Amino acid sequence: MGLMGRLPAFAATVAAFTIGTTQGSYAGGGLTILARNDLDGAQNDGSAAILVDQSGSFEAGRASCKLLGEEPWSPEKADFKTTLSTALGYQEYQHIASKDQLYWISKVKACDSTCRAIDVKGKIHSVECRKKLPALCTQGAPVSTRTSNNSSASWQVQQTVSDKVLTGYRDYHVWKFRGIRFADTPKRFTYSKVASFEGAGEVDATTAGADCSQPIGEVQSGSSEDCLFANVWTPYLPHSGDGDKKAKLKPVMLYLYGGGFTSGSGKNTNTDGTNLASRGDVVVVSVNYRVGSIGFLNFNDGVHNGNYGLSDMVTALEWIHKYIKYFGGDPDNVTLFGESAGAASTHLVLGVAKAKGLFHRAAMQSSPDGYPGNNKLVAYPYHVDLEHNYETVTKQVLEHAGCLDATDKIACLSKLSGFELVTLPLNANGIVMDNNFLHNHEVVVNSTTGSLATEVPVMLGINRDEFGVFVGEDYPTADTNFSTYVDKAAASQGAPPISGLLGLGSRPSFPGLPAALFNNTATPDQVFNATMRLASDWLFNCNGFAKAYSAAKHHAFRETYVFEFNRTYSPRGYTTSRCDPPATAARPDGDPDAEYYKCHAGEQMVVFGTERRNGLPDRDGLDVGFMQLVVDYWAAFARQGDPNPQRGWLQARGYEGTLRELERVGKWEAVDASKPTMRVLQVGGKQVPLGEGHNEVCAGLGAPLDNLEVE
Repeated sequence: MGLMGRLPAFAATVAAFTIGTTQGSYAGGGLTILARNDLDGAQNDGSAAILVDQSGSFEAGRASCKLLGEEPWSPEKADFKTTLSTALGYQEYQHIASKDQLYWISKVKACDSTCRAIDVKGKIHSVECRKKLPALCTQGAPVSTRTSNNSSASWQVQQTVSDKVLTGYRDYHVWKFRGIRFADTPKRFTYSKVASFEGAGEVDATTAGADCSQPIGEVQSGSSEDCLFANVWTPYLPHSGDGDKKAKLKPVMLYLYGGGFTSGSGKNTNTDGTNLASRGDVVVVSVNYRVGSIGFLNFNDGVHNGNYGLSDMVTALEWIHKYIKYFGGDPDNVTLFGESAGAASTHLVLGVAKAKGLFHRAAMQSSPDGYPGNNKLVAYPYHVDLEHNYETVTKQVLEHAGCLDATDKIACLSKLSGFELVTLPLNANGIVMDNNFLHNHEVVVNSTTGSLATEVPVMLGINRDEFGVFVGEDYPTADTNFSTYVDKAAASQGAPPISGLLGLGSRPSFPGLPAALFNNTATPDQVFNATMRLASDWLFNCNGFAKAYSAAKHHAFRETYVFEFNRTYSPRGYTTSRCDPPATAARPDGDPDAEYYKCHAGEQMVVFGTERRNGLPDRDGLDVGFMQLVVDYWAAFARQGDPNPQRGWLQARGYEGTLRELERVGKWEAVDASKPTMRVLQVGGKQVPLGEGHNEVCAGLGAPLDNLEVE
C-alpha cells in the first residue's frame, strides 16, 4: 500500500490522541507536567517532561509533542535522574501506572526504523513503533515569576469544559487558566449564581479578570462590578471525558483573600497558586468576591439582605462542584482556606447550610476572631440582625450618598458607579444574619448538635505577633503614654478605645505585661511590644484559641489542628522595620534567628511557596526548606484532612528535606480538650500547650481558653 493509502489510518490514530481546535494548539487533555519544584526558583534545566497519557503509536506521540510545541523527550539531552526518575515513580505510587509501564521517548536518529521507550527505572527499551504507549515530551516552558508570566501562543493549551473550549497556558510547573467567569454578573445587591458552561463556544482564559470594586489601595486601578472570576492552577489536565475517573483527580484548594471585606484580589502575586499546586500535587483555585458596600450593604425590604459577597463564595464552591473535574480536581475533596478576612470568610462558610457537602476541609490563617461586638470587648464573630445593621450602617451610607430620603433607595444608589459607592466616607463591610445563608448569630463551636461541620477537619492559627504591622513607630510623642498609645493603635484598625475598659491608665499591673508600663518607667520598645501583644491577643489570638478548644471539646469539627507561625516573611509593601528580621554582617538580608515581629500576612508567601518566585532572597539558607515543609503540611491537609504528610508520599515525591525535618520535630497533634496543644511552625518546630505565650494576656482581657463555653 502506498503512502497515501496509509494516511487515513495514521490520522485517525493521532485524532484520538490530540484534538486540535486551533492550528498549532493542543486540546483533548490527558496531560501531566512532570517537573520537580523545590520552591527555590531554579530555572528550566531541560530535565522536566510533559506526560501525554493516552496510549498511541510513536508517531501519534510525536505528533502530540509537536502540537505542544515540543518534541519527544531525549535521554541524550537531559538527565533522567534529575526529575523523571522520581516523577514516573510517583505515577506508580498513585497507581496511575504499573511498575512495568513504558513511555515513548525520542529516536536516536529520525530515520531509525525502531523506536525507543523508557521505564520507571530509566532503562531504555527498543520497541516496535506501532505499539501503543503513553509519550514523554520535552517541557520548554519558562519558570514564571512575579514579573514574568508568559502566556503567549507557544505555551497555550485548550481544554474542553462541558461545552466550552477554554484556552489556557502552561509555565514550567503547571497549567493555568485565568479569568474564568464562575458566576454571571449579578445585578447590584443580589446574590450570584453559577455561570453556565453549556452551549458551544471558546473562552480565552489566559488573562486574569478585573478585581471587584474597591477603594484604591492593594488594587490601584481597574476594579469593576463585573468581577466574579476564578483562576485555576493544576499539574494535570484530564481527557475531556475523563472527569469522573477518581484515580487521577487531585485535591482542590479554594483560596479566599483577605482585606477586611473592603478590598482584596484573587490575582495577588503573594498568593499565586503555581508553586502550591505544583509541589503539593493539588488543584488551586482563587476567586474574587464582592467587597465593601457592593458586597455587604443590606436594606430593610426583606429582599436585599446583604451578604452578597458571602453568596459569591458559596457560588464558587458550587462552580467547583460542577466543573473542577475538567481541570483535574476532585469535587469530593475540596479544602476551603483563607487569610485574615479570607479566614473569617472560611469561618462563616462553616455555618452556611447551603455550603454543606461542597467542601470537606477548612483552614483559617489569622482570622480576626476577637473584634468587639455584641456588647463584648473580646467578641466571638457575631452576625448582627438585619434591622440593626440597616439602622446603624446602611442609613449612614444612604445619607453620604444623598439617598436617605429617596423613595426608591436602591434606584438612587444606582446613580453612583461601583467605585463611587465603595469610596463614600462609610464603606459597609458587616456580616448580617440574613436568614438565607446565615440563620444564626454565630458559627457554633460549643455544641455538637448546633454545628454544621462535625465531619470537616479544621486547621486554624496565627502569626505570633499579628498586630505588629499596624503598630506605629512614632512613640514617644507629646501627651502620649501606654494607654493612649494602645487606643491609637486600636483606632487604626477600626476598633474602639480599650484603655478605659481595662483601666490601663489607673491599674498597677496587667497579666503578662511589664510593670514598667504602669509606673511611667517604660521604654519605647516596651510600649511597642506591649501594644502589639495586647492588640494581637485581643483582636486575633485569644478567641482563635478558644474556638479551637471548644470545637475540640464538643466535637464541632472532625479534628482541629492549631498552628502559630514563629517564622514569617512579610510581603514587600506590607511590612514595617519591626516585621522584618534585623540585618547582620553574616546575614545582610535579615537574621530570622533574631527577634522580630511575626506580623499579619507574614505567612502568605510561606504557605504558597512564593518567596523566591517574588524575587526575595533566602535570608539564612533555611527559608526555602521551611517553605517546603509548610507547603507539604498544607497540601497533606488538603489530601487527607491531616497536616502530617505520609512518609510514603514524601518518599515518592523525593521530598527528603521535609522527611528529615519531620523526623526531627515529630507529629503535629490535633487538639485534645483534656490536654490541648498547638504546633509552633519554625525551623525545629514543636508542640506546645495551646495558647502558650498568650494565655496570661488573654485571661487579663477576660478571654481565656474556655471563653466560648456556655455556663
